[in-house]
Amino acid sequence: MSRNDFLLVAAAIVAAIGLIHSYLGERLVFARLFALPDLPLLRRDRAYTENVLRYAWHLTSLAWWSAGAILVALWWGASDARRTVLLIIAAMLLLTGVTVLATAGRRHPAWPLLLIAAAATWYGA
Repeated sequence: MSRNDFLLVAAAIVAAIGLIHSYLGERLVFARLFALPDLPLLRRDRAYTENVLRYAWHLTSLAWWSAGAILVALWWGASDARRTVLLIIAAMLLLTGVTVLATAGRRHPAWPLLLIAAAATWYGA
């Protein structure tokens, strides 16, 4: 096993962590958390609060999967690693912005900034 192959090992580990994190969050964390009658509310809206907590949890997994994809791209030895890494980051930013918009709605201030950052990163690649 070459030193470069350790990048693939790391990519597999962070991909698995992302899957396990999302699965266990849905199975163990959210049911208990959302059952709390005194859950502190954001904008005095329970559905909005639950959506924000859920997407924030899963976006952590998305970040780990993106890191794994970058590690695979570097392991693969992409001829233009800079461009490949930038496109992966642009995709992650796009998915994050779309997820925030879809779950929290237009009221959340991050989604347009994330979409602008995704477009700028894609253009910069």
